[in-house]
Amino acid sequence: MTSPRIGALWLISAVLISGLAVIGFGQVRWGGLVVAGSMFGAALLRLMLPPARAGGLAVRSRLADVIFLLGMAVGLFVIVIALDLRPRV
Repeated sequence: MTSPRIGALWLISAVLISGLAVIGFGQVRWGGLVVAGSMFGAALLRLMLPPARAGGLAVRSRLADVIFLLGMAVGLFVIVIALDLRPRV
């Protein structure tokens, strides 16, 4: 059973850590997309869940949290897509 203070943060943390592991194994683009997806998922969970169930995702007001998480997701997505991963000669 999940602590009500942590709540849905466990799910987001697991996806975020798996994205970082993918980056660690050398797949920077895929790992970055997983991390951006975890931020997007966190925004959706924060938007849909009541504050008691959102747990660690509820930091500020709902609107501020969702805007911040969506901004982070979109920013990271744009950065990952724009990366030039070709080796330099």
